[in-house]
Amino acid sequence: MVPLRLLQTRPHAWVAAALLALWLPQPATAQPYPNRPIKVVMAWSDGFPANSTRLFAKELSERLKQPVVVEIQQGAGGEVAARHVKNAAHDGYTLLATGTSVTTSWALRPGNVDPGVDLRPIAQLVATPYVIVSRAGAYADFDKFLESARNSRKKLNYASPGVGSGMHFLGEMIKTSAGIDMVHIPYASGARQLQALLAGDVDIAIISLVTALPQIKIGKLDALAVSTAARSPELPAVPTLTEKKLRGVPAISSWIALFGPAGLPADILDALSSQITAAAGNDDVRKLVASWGAEVPDTRRTSLEHVVQTEKALWSKVAKEKNIVDPN
Repeated sequence: MVPLRLLQTRPHAWVAAALLALWLPQPATAQPYPNRPIKVVMAWSDGFPANSTRLFAKELSERLKQPVVVEIQQGAGGEVAARHVKNAAHDGYTLLATGTSVTTSWALRPGNVDPGVDLRPIAQLVATPYVIVSRAGAYADFDKFLESARNSRKKLNYASPGVGSGMHFLGEMIKTSAGIDMVHIPYASGARQLQALLAGDVDIAIISLVTALPQIKIGKLDALAVSTAARSPELPAVPTLTEKKLRGVPAISSWIALFGPAGLPADILDALSSQITAAAGNDDVRKLVASWGAEVPDTRRTSLEHVVQTEKALWSKVAKEKNIVDPN
């Protein structure tokens, strides 16, 4: 039989234990993501890339019920912004909006941020073709341009928005595949490319369709070919480079995408990816992007991962063959 004394003290022990459990610190319950503002870092201050980033930042803000703030960090062709996000906490509150430059930059200098290792691809936001343009009436079509490049007494030249840009790489691939020689003339921006072309300082420009489309529409420029696998809905009569059967020139585009730092947890990655996919399905978003001369591409994470790996291999090969070095 249990002594009466113990029966009398046990209830007090239970009460003391219960009070102690209430007093001790309890494990914090994880807050759902996101529970505070998200920062998206980008290197652009204006133009199509900046507008695209702000458009999707607004969409994400509405869907995630938290402010998504865009912060500009310029420098070294986007490397400053990429490095900032690479070194950020892996909590989903610091993201990077960047474009093709993140793969070209790595190819030119392997010590730069590796978008497949140092960053975590989340989703492509928008994409637009590169377009080969000339002054109106300079060449009847792309074939006539190639013929002129082969037969001209003086070497033709082409403009791009900078050494090591995707458009520079594309120009070098066209030269090799078509068996022509052209002088590359880099400019600081697409706007300066257009100024030079319209002034007659260069023979053709390789430029994003978004930048060139207004001048094409008013008849000041002729579009000779686009770089994507399919023709642009804005230029249905303009052939693709793929149609021209240029061996070694793959279908490529100029794209803007969202990345996070490596180590971003899967649940946060899924939350961001699913909301971008939802935003991409918004008809108003798609119509606005189309009016710019672009499209909302495949937003699946695996699609962006494939683009990154493909471009890393492609640009590395061209940079080595053509001895293109990082200008920064």
